[in-house]
Amino acid sequence: MQAAVQSLLRSSEDLKAALEVEVTQLQERGDISSYSADDRSKRILAVVSHRKDYVGDEEGSVLILKRMPDYSIEDLSVEVAYPITGSFSFSVAQASRTTLDLSGSVGETGTTLGQARSELTLTIKYELATDIRSHTLITRDTRKLQSFTAECRRLKDMFSQPFFFYVPNIDSPVHPLIVARNEFDSDFSWLSLYTEESSLKSFSSPIDLRTVNIPLHTQLSSASAGLPGDDAVDISIVRENWIYNEAIEEASTGLSARLLIRTGTFNVNGKMPSQDLSSWLRPIRHDSEKSGWISPLESISPLDILSNPTDEQVTGSLGASSATSAHASLNNDTKVSDPDLLVLGFQEMDLSAEALLYATSTVKEDAWVEAILAGLGEKGILYEKLASKQLVGMLIVAITKKSRLSCFGDIKFSAVGAGIMGIMGNKGATAIRMSYTPLAQEISPSPTVLTFVNSHLAAYDEMLERRNFDFHDLSRRLIFDQTGELDSNFYATTALETSIGLYESDVLFWMVHLNYRINLADGDVRELLSSSQGTGNIPLLLQYDQLKTAIASGKAFTGFSEHTITHMPSYRYASNLSGDSLGYDRKRKPAWTDRILHMSAPSVPVTQRSYCSHPQITMSDHRPVSADFILNIPIVDKQRRETATSKLYRELWGLEHSSKIPKIKLQPITLDFGKVYYRRLIRQTLSIQNDGHIPCVYRFVGADAEQPICPQWLKIHPVAGLLRPGELSTITVTVFVDNSSASQLNLALPRLNFTLILHTALGKDHFISVTGEYQYTCFANKLTRLTRLPGPVRTMKSPNDGVPARRPVNAPREIMMLINWLMTHVTDPINLFSRPLEESICINIRECLDTGDPFPSPKSGEDHSPLATAIASTLVQLLDSLVDPVVPPYLHARCLQMTSRDEAFELLDKFPPESVNVWISLTAFLHYISLQKSPSQSSTDQANMNMAERLATVFAPVLLRDDSTGLHTPVSPIGKRKFLLHFVS
Repeated sequence: MQAAVQSLLRSSEDLKAALEVEVTQLQERGDISSYSADDRSKRILAVVSHRKDYVGDEEGSVLILKRMPDYSIEDLSVEVAYPITGSFSFSVAQASRTTLDLSGSVGETGTTLGQARSELTLTIKYELATDIRSHTLITRDTRKLQSFTAECRRLKDMFSQPFFFYVPNIDSPVHPLIVARNEFDSDFSWLSLYTEESSLKSFSSPIDLRTVNIPLHTQLSSASAGLPGDDAVDISIVRENWIYNEAIEEASTGLSARLLIRTGTFNVNGKMPSQDLSSWLRPIRHDSEKSGWISPLESISPLDILSNPTDEQVTGSLGASSATSAHASLNNDTKVSDPDLLVLGFQEMDLSAEALLYATSTVKEDAWVEAILAGLGEKGILYEKLASKQLVGMLIVAITKKSRLSCFGDIKFSAVGAGIMGIMGNKGATAIRMSYTPLAQEISPSPTVLTFVNSHLAAYDEMLERRNFDFHDLSRRLIFDQTGELDSNFYATTALETSIGLYESDVLFWMVHLNYRINLADGDVRELLSSSQGTGNIPLLLQYDQLKTAIASGKAFTGFSEHTITHMPSYRYASNLSGDSLGYDRKRKPAWTDRILHMSAPSVPVTQRSYCSHPQITMSDHRPVSADFILNIPIVDKQRRETATSKLYRELWGLEHSSKIPKIKLQPITLDFGKVYYRRLIRQTLSIQNDGHIPCVYRFVGADAEQPICPQWLKIHPVAGLLRPGELSTITVTVFVDNSSASQLNLALPRLNFTLILHTALGKDHFISVTGEYQYTCFANKLTRLTRLPGPVRTMKSPNDGVPARRPVNAPREIMMLINWLMTHVTDPINLFSRPLEESICINIRECLDTGDPFPSPKSGEDHSPLATAIASTLVQLLDSLVDPVVPPYLHARCLQMTSRDEAFELLDKFPPESVNVWISLTAFLHYISLQKSPSQSSTDQANMNMAERLATVFAPVLLRDDSTGLHTPVSPIGKRKFLLHFVS
């Protein structure tokens, strides 16, 4: 018992006495002489003392602890805690009564009936300002009771004693000042840690997703070497984050439950259901998936050959590696299974003027729910409506399998208008919040909170800023009341303190008719969609998508994820024969207005399986969109998580007030990365150990407030953390040189030297030296510099080494090496820029360009297509890495004005000299390649034109790269292609 109680205490608290007692349900009546064994409830009384490490005063408290139901003696929780002050008192009395002792087994000899036993009653009182709290308890252990009462008296006497201050005096070195102690001299703040309310209040609802998904170090105060920020606040932030994750890990069962969710959005344009909805509602089988939706295409441009490997998405420790639960109901077939939950959002269900008055009729909702169940076919009988919420023309419906119905609970709703005058319900959002608790044996799992939003934002291309505003406005106003449904049009600032925010969820899905459009001319959009490349132009169109731009700029939907779009725009289709060749309305520019986005906590891994539109359903001018998700929900013991949270809070509380200095040990303190190459990742680790007696919070800081923690080419993980005494952890330091950092390193001395500064909160700074030898590269340079290099860039010893003052060469030798090899060896250009790449070959090609070594030659009879693809892709990479594009942005608008080949050639006089040389060499090569025929194809004008268009698709956005500074307005991608085709076709 004592060991179990001691395990709950922090190092600054000592257990002085512990006593097992019983309470009865009848104690409030004062009748303790007549009760049955069923009325009893066991408790543990503990006397605990606390000594401040910087003063030495001792404070005492009595804790009343209870054992958690169905748990062992080690699983205790604090029911109430009273400080031992002048307001605390106790009394002991003796009561004799006849009890029935059934401790002996049947057949044992001896007296068991009518056995007289003596029990002692202990009454504890604590006087409050307006009330007296009292507990009457029963015990038989007189020895431990004596110890308990003796410690209570001692600590109360100590509280009542005066204490001394020593102050300076003119006549003597020190002068004692005697002060009587009262109730306010001790704050007993340490005692708050032993109340369940204070230790668990932070996790009564999930942490805001906008907080949990941003890097921890960005939430900390501004700090630099020698100038720490607010260490106390930083300790609190890191501690909260660490406890949240550590409690989940300690309470994890190692099992996970899989939940299949299908979401959908459909603007029905005021129509009632008149078609089969099965293609929208039922998941696509893997064996027929290719015919059901457009699978992700390999980009025709080789620019995306390597994503930055340092931008890794880190999932929680309870992610995909968790074992799947053995419970049969938690598992689904490994193939595509029917969804466990369908959540569908409808917009424009009612376009009548009367609907703006928030009509509450459910006629249309009932019709659509009936159509949904019918669309599920023979499996519709397995499903049941879980919840729904309607606001004028917006409806969100949740339908679940009957077998999972018991897993869902705590369902809440919210709805706000954002239409006419900013409040009418023709625009706005409806939302449903629910908890999902997996079925599990022997434990009560922690619920996972799921939130679904269905919204309809402002229309028209020019209303972009209004759509961004509506998103933030809805994010603020969509709140859920803890006590019931909240249906309001007032702002969150006027809501009750008990309301729950939209982002206080484990997973948030936003199914929307967003009305975000494409920032291109109508003709360009239609031409790209209807060209021979078809869906191959979708990635290019998405570069001009307003939603993608808003997310990238942080203006709206920051932190949300969206699966790669591979389907045609879902809006706006013509309802008659007046549409264009693809069926789109000629008066409205096609756009992806119907979208599904999501955001999740790291502890709940979410995998998206599909994202597609359903052109078979033609009743509206929109096409419905669906998305399938798999949630691997870790099964976490709810009770153990709460216990772990309380324990960890007590262990780490008061760290910012400790008089002890945190100490850490780093090994090594020097990291030498050797030779550092362009786009080659190198990792090293250093160990950090808490070498002190108190928990330690650490973070990396910059040399001064204006400098970053580390240069662009260096990454650290983690940047901040917490260590218990004696704990050892590993920090990963990664070097990766991309175009941005290479453009700076190419102009600096090759020796890399940087000092990382690791700051311990309320402690000192530590320094780690990072060194390396940068290997110059021809990538990420200016054309003017490449044309003036005397030889291979790797032969340079300094940035200005050997740069001649003579006239530059006609074109950079590196570009000419690539072009000459391709013109000599490529005979089949059809898939030259679309075949899969082997990064190891690309690394070798880049090394040859930098050193001047010849390219590798394929062996006799060996397929040289991988090498050809690598060289072609390296050519595109080199051109795209140039600091300035081949065609300066200030000339882009002029390029689009050229209507003939002759005019285009005349414009070359306006190009910088180095750009002219590269342009002529490259377009001559592209023209030559476009005339080459595949062995399986005939050489015709149409075939050559198609090849020229494919080449223009790859090279035009690279040669005429948009201005990243925003000084020059981007021009039409179609116009860029046409200008290049004047030289190529």
